[in-house]
Amino acid sequence: MSTNLTYFWKKKTLISFSIAIFVIVIHNSATWQYTGSSDIFSNTTLFIRNFFAYGLGAIAVPLFFFLSGLALFRNFKLSSYPTKMRSRIKTILIPYLLWNTIGLLFCLLYTYTPLSNYITSREVFEPSFQNIFEGIFLYRYNIHFWFLYDLIIYMILSPVFYFLVSKKSLGIIFGLLLIILPIFTESFLHLNLYFTAFFYFGCFVGKHYLHLFTKPASKRACLIAGIITIVATTLRMLSIYNIIQIPVIPSQFNLFILVISTWFFADLFIPHLKAYRFTTEFFPIYTLHPYFLSIIVKLFCLISTDNSLWLLVSEIGSTCLAFVLVTAFSCFWHRKMPHSYKIAFGSRN
Repeated sequence: MSTNLTYFWKKKTLISFSIAIFVIVIHNSATWQYTGSSDIFSNTTLFIRNFFAYGLGAIAVPLFFFLSGLALFRNFKLSSYPTKMRSRIKTILIPYLLWNTIGLLFCLLYTYTPLSNYITSREVFEPSFQNIFEGIFLYRYNIHFWFLYDLIIYMILSPVFYFLVSKKSLGIIFGLLLIILPIFTESFLHLNLYFTAFFYFGCFVGKHYLHLFTKPASKRACLIAGIITIVATTLRMLSIYNIIQIPVIPSQFNLFILVISTWFFADLFIPHLKAYRFTTEFFPIYTLHPYFLSIIVKLFCLISTDNSLWLLVSEIGSTCLAFVLVTAFSCFWHRKMPHSYKIAFGSRN
C-alpha cells in the first residue's frame, strides 16, 4: 500500500471514529426530558447540543456517506461489482438484518415487560406482519439504521453511479441534479434523497480526484480550511437560532463546503495522532449507542427532570458515559469473542 493510501485509511478511520461521537450527541434525548423553566444552564445546554448535533455535528451523516462513496470508488470497476457485493453481504447486509431483528426483540421487551421503566425513547410494538417485516427489513425499530439501509441501496446501484461519474462533465451535471432533487421529493424507495448527493460526490471524487484526498494538505491549506469550517458552522448556528434563513439548496451547499473543509482541516491534527485499536470501533459505536443511551438517560432522569444545572450534567455526562461504555464493551467483545463480533459488525479483520 502506498504511503498516501496508508495515510488516507488512517485519516478515514480517525474521522469516522470522531463523527460517530457526534452521532451519539445527535441521538441523545436528555434535553427532551427536561420539564423545568428556561435559564442560563438550560440555554447553555441547548447551545452545546445544537452546536455539536446540528452545527458542526451536521457533517456526521454527510461525511459518512461521502467517505463511503470515496472508499468504494477509489478502485471500482464493473468487473469487480459481484465481488464487492459478496463482500458487502458479510460486512453490511448481515449486520443490518441482525441488528434490526435485535431492535424488534428489544421493542417487544419494552412493550410487554417492565423494561419501559428503565429505558427511554422506544416505540411500542403493535403485532402485525407488516410491523415485523418493516422491523427486520426497513429498520422500523432500529431507526438509526436508516443510514445503513440507504448505503445498501447505494451499493446495489453502484454500477449506475459508476456510469454517471464516468465522465467529469456528465458527473457534474448529474451531481447538480441530485442536489436539486430534494426540492421535488424527499424520499424514494425509503431512501433519504437529501443525502444521496453526498454519496455521489464521494463516488465522483474517488473516480477522478482521489489523489487530492489521499495526501496531507499543506499547513496553509489546513488553516484556510479551518477558517471555512468556522464560517460554515457559524452560518448553520445562525440558521438554527432563526437569525438567518437558509433554504434547502444553499443548506446543502453549506454542508458540501463543511464536509470538504473539515476533511482538509483535519490534516492539521491527523499526522500527530495515532490510530489505536479502539478507534476502529466506530461501527459498533454507531450500532450500539442507542441501547446504552436509552438506559443512561433514563438513569439521569430518575434523579431530576426539572433541574437545569442537572440537565447540563445529564447532557454531557450521558454522552460521555455512553461513548466510554460502548467503546469498552466493543473492545471487550472484539477481544473475547472475535467470531461473533465479526458476524455482528461485519469486521474484515
